[in-house]
Amino acid sequence: MSLGQTFPLRYATRITGRLGRSKNKLVRGAYGAARTAVRRVVNTVSPLQLGWVGALQTARWIDQTTFEISGWSFERGMDLQANPPVISARLHSFGQPDIPGTVTGYDEPLANTRMRDGRLNYTSAGFVARFDVSELIQRATTRPRTWRVLVDVRSGGTKASGGFTRRVQLGSANHLFARVFDAVQIAPLWVERRGLVLRAEQPAVVAASVQLDGRELVAQLRLNGIEFGSAALVTPQAQVALTGASVDGVVRVTGTLAPIDPHGLTSLSDPDEDEGIFSPELAAETTAVLSGRIVVTDAHGHPHEVATTLDPDSLEAAEALPFCYPGPDGTLRIRDTAAMMVVDEFSVEAEPKPTLRLRGRALGDLAGCTLALVGPRAIRDLTLDLHDDGSFEASGSLLASTWGQPDSPPPAGRYTVRGHTRDGLWFRVSAAIPLTQDVPKVVDLDRFRAVIGVGEGRRPSIAVEALLRPKEIGAYRQEKLARRYQRPSQSISEQFYFESFGGTQATCNPFALDRELAQRLPDAPRFWGVNDASVPVPDGAIQVVRGSEAWWKARQSSRFVITNEWLKNSYWHHPEQVVLQTWHGSMLKRIGLDRPSMDPLQRRVLLKERANWDFLLSQNAHSTEILRSAYAWDKEIWQEGYPRNDALLTADRTAIRRSLGIPDDKIAVLYAPTWRENRTEMVTFLELSSLMEALGDDYLLLLRGHSRTLNAGVDVRLPGVLDVTSYPNVTDLFVAADTMITDYSSVMFDYSVTGRPMIFFVPDMDDYRDSLRGVYFDLSEVAPGPVLASQGEVVDAVRAIESSVPTYAEAYRKWQARFNAHDDGESAKRVIDRLLALH
Repeated sequence: MSLGQTFPLRYATRITGRLGRSKNKLVRGAYGAARTAVRRVVNTVSPLQLGWVGALQTARWIDQTTFEISGWSFERGMDLQANPPVISARLHSFGQPDIPGTVTGYDEPLANTRMRDGRLNYTSAGFVARFDVSELIQRATTRPRTWRVLVDVRSGGTKASGGFTRRVQLGSANHLFARVFDAVQIAPLWVERRGLVLRAEQPAVVAASVQLDGRELVAQLRLNGIEFGSAALVTPQAQVALTGASVDGVVRVTGTLAPIDPHGLTSLSDPDEDEGIFSPELAAETTAVLSGRIVVTDAHGHPHEVATTLDPDSLEAAEALPFCYPGPDGTLRIRDTAAMMVVDEFSVEAEPKPTLRLRGRALGDLAGCTLALVGPRAIRDLTLDLHDDGSFEASGSLLASTWGQPDSPPPAGRYTVRGHTRDGLWFRVSAAIPLTQDVPKVVDLDRFRAVIGVGEGRRPSIAVEALLRPKEIGAYRQEKLARRYQRPSQSISEQFYFESFGGTQATCNPFALDRELAQRLPDAPRFWGVNDASVPVPDGAIQVVRGSEAWWKARQSSRFVITNEWLKNSYWHHPEQVVLQTWHGSMLKRIGLDRPSMDPLQRRVLLKERANWDFLLSQNAHSTEILRSAYAWDKEIWQEGYPRNDALLTADRTAIRRSLGIPDDKIAVLYAPTWRENRTEMVTFLELSSLMEALGDDYLLLLRGHSRTLNAGVDVRLPGVLDVTSYPNVTDLFVAADTMITDYSSVMFDYSVTGRPMIFFVPDMDDYRDSLRGVYFDLSEVAPGPVLASQGEVVDAVRAIESSVPTYAEAYRKWQARFNAHDDGESAKRVIDRLLALH
């Protein structure tokens, strides 16, 4: 019997379904709360997840009265492969007969994403549904109605129903527009906890026509059941009274838009506006963008926002600012800003190399402006041509060299087209409304996938993803690959598999060991597992992307597996494999079982991971003792120093500084804080702008965020600051820096190999030690440099760093003897000797 046909599931579905449909609001509310609680518990303790899944990918008008949606829906636990689903969709309004849609099913690999349970295949849950809204129009003539879109899925003896629970990023489902049929408006809306609904009503006020001549507004308004009192144009900055006069049953209003205050309130930061929230960290550097509405107050003092007859088909291309457009709630909006671009065409070409192309209209004064594709830790500048007729074209390669590496795709993540005026202000770049209805589009390129779409505020965006084939997408397909390669009969090849920081980089101790192996065994295959194709791998190595079949095969068939982080549940240790866990730093902060926050579930996960390892590498005796305690380790530990630190004694410092662009006359200060469990972004307790102002032009700050914050933000761009968070090899930064500021990071145990000065900035020492993580020793008692708590102290310490060296000379000598005794430039050779001696 399949999982989706078990008696308990069928019985529970029938009983709870009746409760969920109860006419009593209290019963329905109690049912919803109890269902959420039960599912949360079951989903935590069991791989078989429960709960309804409703993902809406596209939503658009395809002709005058037909509204089309696409997505996928199912109840987790249904065995859709054993019992192919029958999917139907309907519009539901309380007290009214349901209105059915026409549904066509299709296979959607994305339906398996976000699933933890790899035993079930939900690919067949994809569908397209079309609704004829003619009946909604007829029923709305009597009273307003809201119709919820519901999907029914039958599989075997099980039936489940629900609305949509989320919208797929960058798709047209995020950009909904109303249509007006005579006096009736049908407005698709996204409602929290209800999903997609269609609101059918006769608005109190509809704009029959709107004209803008410069900043002069003339609008013809049709009233429905109300008497006109007054009208105003409302923006975040001003409320302008409009003059109104009734002519043949239509109210004509006129007025002049208020001037824009460039430093005043803007719609960009208002989450209730169609703009969404636009890069709050850049708000002070952004051209003000206003979204205005016309509000009519009736004779009884009740306000009514003016609805619009504009829709994606009837909307004319905006040729000048300000201009009118339909808002996402069916109201009339007026866009007002000094300058912006409207994108009409947005595409990615594969040949001769991946290239982004845009075409559209430039509104306002944009002479000297620039365009770029901006995302996490990567920017792709675009070549821009402004034409005399107000149109523009822009293009740029998606491949680029980062830090002197070969051309590579951008790191996985979302990228948005943004513009800069010649004065350095961000300006609005918006997708034309017809473009929002034709997304997402997927383009498979040579080494990555580009999903072309439109993000919040109608911003043209691209999601860069790893290039996985349909048979590699989702938990079900990954489980099939695991069963294929994780078996005792899998043949083991004489090759090496490397992984660093979970595939986010190709650095650290594994990189140093790769370089040593490349010299000794140049013909031995060396595979590197990476999260996406943006991660450069060492010369001669083979890049395999996490989740691909090539990755599974390389990871499970290599004789030697070398990693500096957890391999996690996706790895199964073949009896003939050797796994070397190099780790990635000596310890001040507590790790593993020594952490005060370790609970029984975390302990079980840790011990399962530990079982994957055969040998541990330790930098020093201090780390050896901790590794035995933190991982309850009773097997062999190789205490040989860190291979990654060999280069600190052999690298060409002058060449590295020049490659980083550090002038010979600059003092390079490396600031490398660690991460915090309670924060995802880079931790910078220093206020960098004022820090560099205080230090002056003689200094250059190299800002290095922790690897766990690599994708949590964009690069810091300030005078005197070089953000090197995405630089592939932190050892080069140690070589280049004249001094280092850190907190609790393990970099303190590596940088000390250089013998150069260190500063410890720990303003949250008490909280970190007592609440967050805990430490193994009191840093202030043994630190080979000043331990500070304020920015002023840091400024003084940096300025006096050379004169303070004698003060800490003895502490530095003891530190090196304790932590760097084995960092002699030969660590990689010794480790490879031991590794190869096993075979």
